[in-house]
Amino acid sequence: MDNVGLLISFALTLMVLSYILGDNPLFKLAEHIFVGVSVGYAVLVAWHTVIVPNFLLPQNEVNTFSLLAKLPPALLCFLLLFKISPTQSKTGSALGSIALAFLVGVGAAVAIGGALFGTLYPQVAATTAINLSPANPLYADAPSFWLHNEFLSNIVVIIGTIGTLFYFTFAWRPQGVLGGFRENFVNFWAGMGRWVILITLGALFANTVSARMALLVSRIQFLAHSIQTLGGG
Repeated sequence: MDNVGLLISFALTLMVLSYILGDNPLFKLAEHIFVGVSVGYAVLVAWHTVIVPNFLLPQNEVNTFSLLAKLPPALLCFLLLFKISPTQSKTGSALGSIALAFLVGVGAAVAIGGALFGTLYPQVAATTAINLSPANPLYADAPSFWLHNEFLSNIVVIIGTIGTLFYFTFAWRPQGVLGGFRENFVNFWAGMGRWVILITLGALFANTVSARMALLVSRIQFLAHSIQTLGGG
């Protein structure tokens, strides 16, 4: 039985790697299998962890408040069924759009809250807490505090944070004597932020490429091990 599973994994790996030669039916078949297994797994998880425990299993004590609390999500789930059919009536499309609008609204709120309180606020708080004082004990083991790696790293973090925030500054161009000064000031820091963003995106892209290469190497090692095992070596 183990050899059967190994043989299936070996065949699917070769089908996926066949995309190197171009788009072909074998790759499409592996792609459809992957999507189908993913959807089936998601349906089973939703069925056994959400629907069955909350709606189908009998409860010893019936709580009116808990039953009423389950009605809104059950109604939204029911309304999503109207989006299954590719050809819908105006009424069915409107009913399904209610549930989709709720999902999109909640998803957007969670994403904005996560970006604000999980990324932006911690970054700003950590930047404002940086101590650049020459009397900082962290810089004591260097000939001069401005030559210490920690001090230089803190300067880079401050410049990067300020520049990145200025890069996303969208405002009406001011008029008057100080208008040009403000515009040049914002453009300078926005340029610094642009370089920081480019470097960050480059680092993320390099990390993605290295991760993909690691996956490719692991698959090649798996193929070599599979050939050895199936060949009885």
